Amino acid sequence: MRKHITAVSRYFKRRDLGLLLIRVALGVLFLAHGWSKIHNLPGTENMFAHLGFGASVGIFIAWLETLGGLALIFGIATRVFAVAFGIEMLVAVLTGPLGRAVGGTELVLSIASFGLALAGSGRFSLYAMECGDCGGMFCDKQSGTCIPR
Repeated sequence: MRKHITAVSRYFKRRDLGLLLIRVALGVLFLAHGWSKIHNLPGTENMFAHLGFGASVGIFIAWLETLGGLALIFGIATRVFAVAFGIEMLVAVLTGPLGRAVGGTELVLSIASFGLALAGSGRFSLYAMECGDCGGMFCDKQSGTCIPR
């Protein structure tokens, strides 16, 4: 039995494919939410003003979710947008009702976003800013040298 479990486990060892699936799923969710906010900017501005953030924050969040969602789907600046989404969803958890904070999707999206920020974009991305060796940003991948810490 251990032999079969090990074989199945090795078959599913596809880190980069897993990161692609997580990136695309999060990207589609944020893109859809941002797109709906952009198509109803007056409502978005009113909602954020009602929450005490100001209308301009609503416009910023709408564009962040739309452009950042697309960036996650294609694997462009994944860690940057994942951290931004993690912070955004954490603020949504902390400013929302207590019931939503405990079991809402915002908490799950925040944790998933921070997890993606820690893991990076993976091999299947258009422009991975992080180095595959050291995890640093903007390392020289062609020469194989990492920027010193």
